[in-house]
Amino acid sequence: MASFILKEQIIGNYFDLLTKICVSLHPQKRMNMYDTLHIDELYKTLGDRVQMTSSEIADFYRSYSPDIPISTIRWKIHSLVNKGVIYSIGRGLYRFGGKPIFKPNIYARTENIAGIMHRRLPFAKYCQWDMHVANAFSAYMLNTQLYFVDVERDVVDAVYHEILKTYRRTVLYRNLNEELPYYNGYIVVRNMPLEAPTIDIDDMPMASLEKILVDFALDRIFPFSDIEIVDIYANATADYSVNTSRMLRYAGRRGRRDVIEEILNEIK
Repeated sequence: MASFILKEQIIGNYFDLLTKICVSLHPQKRMNMYDTLHIDELYKTLGDRVQMTSSEIADFYRSYSPDIPISTIRWKIHSLVNKGVIYSIGRGLYRFGGKPIFKPNIYARTENIAGIMHRRLPFAKYCQWDMHVANAFSAYMLNTQLYFVDVERDVVDAVYHEILKTYRRTVLYRNLNEELPYYNGYIVVRNMPLEAPTIDIDDMPMASLEKILVDFALDRIFPFSDIEIVDIYANATADYSVNTSRMLRYAGRRGRRDVIEEILNEIK
């Protein structure tokens, strides 16, 4: 491990020196060098990964320039690290941001539902998460546990009936008409907006933290006051890597971008 860190430092010093030389010789190119990092596009392409390899990053940049030299790719990766866009977690492995990515808990029920989806509705797009996520960030512990299965609109009813065959305590989101504690232990099947941000954990599509935070603020079922929502956002962004651009895109697809922008501005 020590030799790996030393090697990373040597490589980093080399590219720092190379960058300084290039900029000193051609100062007008400084902005162009960093413009070619394509950071927003990188987030869109690889932002749903728990981790990514240097080869995947290289393939991303080759999609813009197939003949790009490996030395240039290494410079780009080093620049991304220096700018805090990604950080190294091992030899050739990286994550976005300087903080860990939040991964929802995996329960036996989570795995069973994933099995149902794989066997009976293999082509349906969906993700899972549960209400206990809130306890990681809220000052008030919730004693109510709900399991959410968010699926594309066209198969909501089909997914509901398939899960109901195994779990009788399953309800459609649109049929919720009682206080939250009434549904403790239920599986709630909901519509998932197009391109909702998700992550894969053990080959199971799970809701990303960005999606969960937006849903907490926008969905009527969640019992959080405006002040509690701000606290949840502040705690989540303090402890974990949160891609606010993904949050705003998702909120925009739901027609509520302004609401999330206001909350994010409050925690700056």
